Amino acid sequence: MSGSEAFDAVVIGGGPAGAAAAGVLAALGRRVSVLEKDHFPRPKVCGEYLSAGARDSLERLGVLARIEADAERIVRGSVHLPSGRSVAFGLPAPGLGISRFALDDRLARRAAELGAKVRFGTRAVSVNSVPGAGFRIRCVVGSGEIEIAARGAIGAWGRWDALDRALGRGFALHPRRYFGFSRDLAGDTAALAGQVRLYVFAGGYCGLSRVEGGAANLAGVISEKARGRLQPGWGAVVAHARRSNAVLDRDLAPLAEGPVGYMGTGPVFFTAKPPVEDGMLIAGDAAGVIDPFSGEGQAAALASGILAAEVLERGLAGKIAMDSVPRVYAAAWRQKFGRRFTWSAAFRGLMLRPRLGAAVAPLFGERLVELAISRLSSRANREHSS
Repeated sequence: MSGSEAFDAVVIGGGPAGAAAAGVLAALGRRVSVLEKDHFPRPKVCGEYLSAGARDSLERLGVLARIEADAERIVRGSVHLPSGRSVAFGLPAPGLGISRFALDDRLARRAAELGAKVRFGTRAVSVNSVPGAGFRIRCVVGSGEIEIAARGAIGAWGRWDALDRALGRGFALHPRRYFGFSRDLAGDTAALAGQVRLYVFAGGYCGLSRVEGGAANLAGVISEKARGRLQPGWGAVVAHARRSNAVLDRDLAPLAEGPVGYMGTGPVFFTAKPPVEDGMLIAGDAAGVIDPFSGEGQAAALASGILAAEVLERGLAGKIAMDSVPRVYAAAWRQKFGRRFTWSAAFRGLMLRPRLGAAVAPLFGERLVELAISRLSSRANREHSS
């Protein structure tokens, strides 16, 4: 071990949830260390869409105006079924299209501006809770190791990490697994201005929308079972999606490949996970991945990071006992985010079962989609503002 440092709080992961948590704590004068395994800026598999519910979080972090100035303003959407039927819907409030390449970098820089010590290229490999003394985190940095000591810890490492296995997190045994993919697209994207388009195909779905600079983002998920029937490579997945959905094939035809090629990630578990592990507060996708079609993933990540910081600060400030922080946070997380996973799972049945979706759409059509969108969005907006 080449060295040891002590902080009030350590945040594992520098994405939206981690950067938000670190920014809030640092702004309150806390000594915060952020451990991020990657180097920013970097591309990330993501739908690259921020719902209106993210605005309050971005405003609190002091980055809303800058992000709004660059991002694509998205005001409407549509769902396109394999049958050729399309259902249009309006968004309850405008969303923002911005790449993770830009967003994550800006959020991490903001956390650093507020006083957090952000370490890139630093992988946390073990987290040990020490009774009465907080946490000790062992990290690998290049060819060496360091140890971080902290009174409180927040885990925000994303959908899946070796730490999940090291902590014995049971969700990894979930029988239904999915894989995510994305790539950037260039060319004439004018037809996509101000909208997000969702496409259902056999075994999965994907979305297409613009981000900053007029570029487009294609991102989707596919079930492990459907992925296993195809040739290797994400290009084969997109080719399969295009064969399954004529509207997707039409919309992709005029677009060209962007500088970043196909990226994939897996496994993805669409389920809520324990929001506390051995006393550590878990935020963002590490606490549960909500279905991408909801458009609420990144907004929820930001809000959960802020929630974790607020509860931890109560402990650090002596307003509640430190040993009660995990219990208070778990209850607050479930109240704020838990029910959205139920609504998301219900709508997933239509998105990932094209025959069912095709049968239901003629009966309920736009009302069905608007109900799902309004349920997810209105609940999210209430939760983010509460």
